[in-house]
Amino acid sequence: MACPAILTGDRFVSRLIEHIDCQSRYLGAYGYDALGQPGSTASLVVTGLLTLFVALFGIRLLFGPTPAARDVVLDVLKIGIVLTLAFSWPAFRTVIHNAVLDAPAEIAGTMGGSLVAPQNAGLTDRLQQADSAMVRLTELGTGRQIGQFVESEDPGSRFGGVAIEDDGGFGYARVVWIAGLIGSLALLRIAAGLLLAFAPLAAALLLFDATRGVFSGWIRCLVLALTGMVAVTIATAVELSVLEPWLADALRLRTLGYAAPSAPTELLAMTLAFALVKLGMIWLMGRIAWQRGWLTLPAMPVIAMRGPGAMRAPAGPSSETQALPSRAERISHSMETTLRRETSTSSSSRTDIRQLAAPASAASTAVSPSSDRLGNSWRRSAYRGSRAASERDRSR
Repeated sequence: MACPAILTGDRFVSRLIEHIDCQSRYLGAYGYDALGQPGSTASLVVTGLLTLFVALFGIRLLFGPTPAARDVVLDVLKIGIVLTLAFSWPAFRTVIHNAVLDAPAEIAGTMGGSLVAPQNAGLTDRLQQADSAMVRLTELGTGRQIGQFVESEDPGSRFGGVAIEDDGGFGYARVVWIAGLIGSLALLRIAAGLLLAFAPLAAALLLFDATRGVFSGWIRCLVLALTGMVAVTIATAVELSVLEPWLADALRLRTLGYAAPSAPTELLAMTLAFALVKLGMIWLMGRIAWQRGWLTLPAMPVIAMRGPGAMRAPAGPSSETQALPSRAERISHSMETTLRRETSTSSSSRTDIRQLAAPASAASTAVSPSSDRLGNSWRRSAYRGSRAASERDRSR
């Protein structure tokens, strides 16, 4: 692919934009073809990963738990997506390649309407016309030596409030203008072409859970490139809508012979502000593309109304406001539960041994409930005396 050469002077901006667009398309198309070509290193890696995925699936069927129908359908879909993204250039070009590189201009044209392309003029032609007007205004200068003003005021007082020199102001303004335009455009277009070239390798990473995050990041970067180009195009169109009438008026004043002392400062301020706007739009689109989950707002505390007729909340602590126990409290509760369990276990074992050693009648008495008073259940019912005591009683 022969991209247009960049020449100094006339049509510098338009040639540079066309060259960057050509290089991004070249990188996306031919890079994909080089990686996805049969026999290349990338194609062998993708084929090996597919073979490994199918082998692991077969081993799971033989020795592991039987996968559900949902898992089987998802695995088949993964294989189809990988084969489509890695080895089918017509499908990849229609679904992803053209959508990333061509859709931003169409979306911006639909959203901006006449703001993006008024009077059937392309955005690139308008950018080149604005750059040529800046060069012409730099050649004419501000008219400091002429001393003729539209308001017919003193030249010294008009030029005294200008903090930037004429040539430096116009030169810095054009540098910021071209750098902000080409920097933002080149960043997004070249990044998009590089990501499109990595499609065969990125698609193979969808197969396994450990590498699925890399595939998700690849998709998010493509979304950032697409939405970022739309945002930069809209911001550039707004900048042109501000610069075009201003440049036309400044050139008209200088052509009629009047001085424009505030032109360098105004032009530098506008170009610098819109360069920062473009960088901010890219950052904002990146935050949108890399946002995870759904935004949730914190629960608002319920404020009780004061007054005789106000409803009062219950006194007990709610589940939301109740503090969780600390680690020391959890350890103490666990130790207390363990001690109680051991105490109950030891007492029950001693009771069981005592019941096993006692006679059957005593065991039945101990087990069966009794209506006697406390302490009467084990009291002797008959008098127990020794033989000597019996003989002594007889001798009396």
